[in-house]
Amino acid sequence: MLLVTAAGAVFLTVRFYGQSKPDPSKGLRQILVVFRSIALLLLVLAVGAPLLSRVFSTEIAPELVFVVEDSASMDLPSDGDGSFSRWEVALDVMSKVEASLTELDVNFSSRMFRGNGLEELNEFDMADPVIGRPVNHGTFLESLLRGVNLRLAADPVQAVVLLSDGNETISAGEQNGLQPDRRLHSSAQFFIGGVGDAQGTPDRIISDLRYPQTAFQGDRVTFEATVVQNQFAVRPNETATVWLMQGEKILAEKDIKLESEVTNFEISVVPDKLGLQVFELKVSPLVLGAAGGNQADSFDNERFLSNNQVSFGVDIHKARSRLLLLADRPGWNVRFLAQAAQRETRLALDVVYSTEQGLVFADSMIRFVEPNDLEKWQSYDGVILLGWGGGQNHLDYKLLSEAVRAGLGLWVLPPTGEDSASLVKNLPNGLRELLPVSLSSSRRVKGPWFASAPDAATDHPVFSGFGQGSGMEFLKQAPPVLSILENTAKPGVQTLLTVSSSAQGADKQKPLLVTGENGKGRTVFWSGSRLWEMAFWARVETESREIENSGVRLLLRNLLVWLADGTEESGLSFVGRQPFFQEGEPVLLAGQWLDMRGQNIADGRVSLMVHSLNENSKDFSEQTYPSTGFDPESQQYGFDLHAIPPGRYGIKLVGHGDQEVESTEAQLVVTSHSVEETQNRQDARRLKLLANRLSGGRYIDLTTQDSITELVNQLAQLSWESKRVSNRKQWDPVAGWPFLVLVVLLLVCEWFLRRRHGLL
Repeated sequence: MLLVTAAGAVFLTVRFYGQSKPDPSKGLRQILVVFRSIALLLLVLAVGAPLLSRVFSTEIAPELVFVVEDSASMDLPSDGDGSFSRWEVALDVMSKVEASLTELDVNFSSRMFRGNGLEELNEFDMADPVIGRPVNHGTFLESLLRGVNLRLAADPVQAVVLLSDGNETISAGEQNGLQPDRRLHSSAQFFIGGVGDAQGTPDRIISDLRYPQTAFQGDRVTFEATVVQNQFAVRPNETATVWLMQGEKILAEKDIKLESEVTNFEISVVPDKLGLQVFELKVSPLVLGAAGGNQADSFDNERFLSNNQVSFGVDIHKARSRLLLLADRPGWNVRFLAQAAQRETRLALDVVYSTEQGLVFADSMIRFVEPNDLEKWQSYDGVILLGWGGGQNHLDYKLLSEAVRAGLGLWVLPPTGEDSASLVKNLPNGLRELLPVSLSSSRRVKGPWFASAPDAATDHPVFSGFGQGSGMEFLKQAPPVLSILENTAKPGVQTLLTVSSSAQGADKQKPLLVTGENGKGRTVFWSGSRLWEMAFWARVETESREIENSGVRLLLRNLLVWLADGTEESGLSFVGRQPFFQEGEPVLLAGQWLDMRGQNIADGRVSLMVHSLNENSKDFSEQTYPSTGFDPESQQYGFDLHAIPPGRYGIKLVGHGDQEVESTEAQLVVTSHSVEETQNRQDARRLKLLANRLSGGRYIDLTTQDSITELVNQLAQLSWESKRVSNRKQWDPVAGWPFLVLVVLLLVCEWFLRRRHGLL
């Protein structure tokens, strides 16, 4: 049908130009007929979709794949004399195996890869003039082999030779059971070649370090560790010196007597700084040439000094938040406030009240000395003034105001007795400025008054744990407030509770509980009477546990926590292992998102922001890492940063939602002391285990020439027959732009000639 169509197209073209007006010359008619006919024939050809197919076969030699571990431990000396590194030995083994197989006329092609299982797998060539040295840190051998399998899944691999010292930085718990995929390269033979001295040289190591990851300022912190002496027997009365250091400063020094090859010891220090503190524990080098002692000048070639020290970090916290309650006299309000503080483990409350001898501590009757400078006020995190008819009148309120602006929390509960009006009139000016309310009147208005919470106030942190809506129902069941001290909330403050003379709250609301901020400090004012009555109230059938966490009692505890720490303990924070890692370790962090009462927020979307604090931060730009998800078991969000360069980094958690929530920025420290530098010998046990887990895998210790010969012989015994692979090449003449350009060009030429000669 296409041939008939093509013939018809040519016939119609000839006939068309035979009837054209004006009649073209014979030569022009022939050219026009040719142009259009060829264009139409090409279009008919495109409809037919012709295809030229050619089959040919090629011979492909089996591949021998070398994989060399690219990590810092491979740059360590291979043996006792230290003349070659493990990396150089591995490259030498590859060259010798290639040369030996070539001499045996083995038909193969070789490929070489370098990697550590944590970074990208890279192919390289021994012919490169500069192969370089290991550049990666950290090792995960099973992941490395799995990456090789995935990379070469479609290639004719006959054998894979992994050259490694067997030392890994990924612990068994972090491997999560990952194994090489045995379904890939089922016909390939795996050889695991061990490089590095499996026996090891005489060496002294610090290991099994045990220390608290968090501690409190002022407490003595004890660090425990073990001194291990390998390949060199402990001599009688031999000692070693250990130093606990911070930077170049020696914090503690101790001589220990070595009882055996393994000696436990402990050393302690009292940290004086807050935050993440980096420490270093060192042990004196092994003395081989002397009869005993620990003299550094008689040191005789302990080859691996890097494992004589270890770096670690401890997060030093401030002690429990301290609150000071200054009361005009003991009473039920004091009692319930003290009980509320006692049930918050992170709070410590000192109760001070007036006596004939002056202000004294309630628990010891020891005289309390009023703070006379800002530093003494800052030893507390919050102050509660309960009435001001007693010793509080002697306080320096100007100094107290400075302390509040610097961050001290202040809660004022006015006097409730008959003389409260006169006391309010004599309110010190310094205290009047601190209050979040204006006391223009000294009138105490009698009730009863019924308390309620404005809708806008329920989002305040002190209502954390109450829930929304129904969480405020406790106010309807609470007893009424008998009287309030008239006040007006100042601009910029937040009224948390109001009162009205009606239980329905239909009349004008008056402030009952008001909070504000004065500089960095938080201020609270309670205008009602007998706070203890509302805290004491509970239904008869209510269980004791519910009483402690219900109504005003929970509100009191929240107020005390907020007064001392604000919202520091809620929100996003880092948990678990402190952010301190050695170079080459996978950086795994965990965080939690808590509300005011410490309840986990499990359905949030959290990310981690990391930026460099180093002087030269060009090598690491600010990066954002999404969470690996919320773990219901640990109640934490996980983050995997893999291995990042040594240095100090600022890290911050960000919770995404209608409003972003950020954690306080913490520090992440990656020390340049690499964990791989302590791997001073070949881990033959790990390599054998890895070979056993592979189908037909074999382990060979490549520390002697005989072992290299053994590897060559085993490789030569494999089948190295070339494989014939058939390939098909196809050519579609009408596919692509050249065909379309040719058709358009023919039609354009025809149109141009017609227009030039005036043909219709």
